[in-house]
Amino acid sequence: MSNPFVSQLQQHSLWFAALSVTQQQQLVAQARLVQLGAGQRLFSRGDEFDGIYVLLSGALLIAGVHSSGREALLTIVEAGDWIGEIALFDRKVRTHDATASLACQLLHLNNSALQLLVQQDPLWWQRFGQLLTEKMRMVFQALEDISLLPASVRLARRLLLLCRLHQQDERYLIPVQQEQLGQLVSLSRQTINQLLQQLVAAGALRTSYGHIEVLDLTLLKQAAQLDPD
Repeated sequence: MSNPFVSQLQQHSLWFAALSVTQQQQLVAQARLVQLGAGQRLFSRGDEFDGIYVLLSGALLIAGVHSSGREALLTIVEAGDWIGEIALFDRKVRTHDATASLACQLLHLNNSALQLLVQQDPLWWQRFGQLLTEKMRMVFQALEDISLLPASVRLARRLLLLCRLHQQDERYLIPVQQEQLGQLVSLSRQTINQLLQQLVAAGALRTSYGHIEVLDLTLLKQAAQLDPD
């Protein structure tokens, strides 16, 4: 009988879906389920390496804290995203904090499980390396977007990504504060506020304290300069 998490990961993780059926079964067989409540920390900057994770449901905030105490939100981990692979290769401590913004379910492959996989088949190192390079490609794309795209387009594209994470039936209700949104796209809170008001006036959004509701996905795609289809 196949593991129930295999089909779920095939749908949400392109990296996992590209593995052979045998590799998929091997990986999931070594994993254990982890559940977090909203606000619970998965790991903190400076923690020792304890394996890699894939998010099944919920949302994780990846952030760093400056010596002044100010927090910088770097990204929001979505279902199907893997985290922790940097420390898998360099064996150094965690680089950032990972905290559940919503209740989360994850699969965890600890260090012993990872070592068993690579002992069984050294080609797993190449597979895990692909996880790392995929993340590097996304970082480079984000840097390019910051350099080349207008602020309004960057914001609209980020909101579209968050829609995928926070769809509820036919509604898109995104629980994010304007300051957090600004950190994700490297814009000030004042600029974010102005751009959101433009989208509100256009009929694309409705804002309330701590939430953004997307009313018209087609209008938001137009603002993002993407094909509405």
